Amino acid sequence: MLKTIVQHSGELIAFLTALKIVLYQPQIRHLTQLVDALLVCPNEKTLSNLYRQLVGEPDPKNAADFFRESTWCVDAVSKPRKAFLLQKLLAAAQALHLKGPLLVSIDDSLGKKDKATRHLEAVDYHHNHSEGSGKKPKFANGFVYVEVHLQLGPIGFTFDLRPYLREKTVRRLNRQRDADHRLHYRSKYALAHTMLVELQELLPKDYPVYVLFDSWYASAKLIKFCRRQKWHVICAIKSNRRIDKQRIDQHDQALKHKHYQYVTLDAVDPRRAAPHYYVRSVQGLLEQVPGKVCAFISRRHPGDKRPKFFVCTDLSLSAQQALRFYQRRWPVEVDNVYLKEALGLGDFRLQSFEAIERWFAVVTLAMNYLQYEHCQAYLRTQQPLPLAEIIRQHRLRHFQGLLRTVIQEGLRTGQVEEVIQRFLPSASWAVT
Repeated sequence: MLKTIVQHSGELIAFLTALKIVLYQPQIRHLTQLVDALLVCPNEKTLSNLYRQLVGEPDPKNAADFFRESTWCVDAVSKPRKAFLLQKLLAAAQALHLKGPLLVSIDDSLGKKDKATRHLEAVDYHHNHSEGSGKKPKFANGFVYVEVHLQLGPIGFTFDLRPYLREKTVRRLNRQRDADHRLHYRSKYALAHTMLVELQELLPKDYPVYVLFDSWYASAKLIKFCRRQKWHVICAIKSNRRIDKQRIDQHDQALKHKHYQYVTLDAVDPRRAAPHYYVRSVQGLLEQVPGKVCAFISRRHPGDKRPKFFVCTDLSLSAQQALRFYQRRWPVEVDNVYLKEALGLGDFRLQSFEAIERWFAVVTLAMNYLQYEHCQAYLRTQQPLPLAEIIRQHRLRHFQGLLRTVIQEGLRTGQVEEVIQRFLPSASWAVT
């Protein structure tokens, strides 16, 4: 395998230095090596593959010890990361004169693992609601995490993501742990609540915020928490939720004689036409939630038998404005693709839950570096730069550095084959 990383990226070093992470120097070194290798490695992101990207052949066991035995905690990395990036996001919005509210998206995602994977504590069988249905539920062996994403105009970043364990899994794992190291069950709501509390502490007072989530998170408890922070909520709800003590699907039947509002949303793919929907609305009290809300009943076409239902706590928004805000949850899905496909979030081979939490923190840091570079590029050019292009440019800079080093070493020593063997030790070269 080609050892691409001769020296670490200057842009990455500057980013990590700006975070002011308080760790010991060897821990900072391992963190830098791992983040850089995650961005460069084209294969599965195992620790062995990651450290094969580094010239000097460091021992992958050191990386394993960094996750399993080192004394650092996740908050030592995540707290300065979140504070720094939120500050940069708000500063960029001010520089670009973006006047819209901060959009906070909450979502969870399932990452699949092999069916034979049994001894990794974060891996278990979870309900796969994206593939199953109420009548035919499907389950997949893998891991689940909850994510919070922040978006202001065209700029956004992953605020935090945390692995989730089922209550049954926590009980099973605790049978094998002593009292000082037992895990505590935290529901998806509790994980989302913790991340929102951290966000609230970092945000300027009275900053306008809209919290977006799907029907799986649309509990009265979460909506009331957001309203106590003076944040607005736009979320999907299920058909059995009640507005003014009447199910929303019954409101739908009662409004059959009303005209539709024709709503056009932004096209996610610029090559396709903008999607449009037929919407009816009703205002009232959502069950167990104080204050009036506006509920929207949305259809793809007038004869659609399966409408979608949404709720907005800001009564001043039109149906088109509210649904366009809700549409801005799409960057969460983009995050999930890059986290799992490009950065190898699910490639861990670590057994303990604590080590896996650290792995998540490192991968999130790599994701934030890409988003930070995207923000800087947008400030310079006012043009969106895909994260895939940032990864390509990062790898290209490393390859140029490798090529420059190989040529210089070959010219200096005159031992071309020895230089080649140094950077490609696994290759078999015919010496003539």
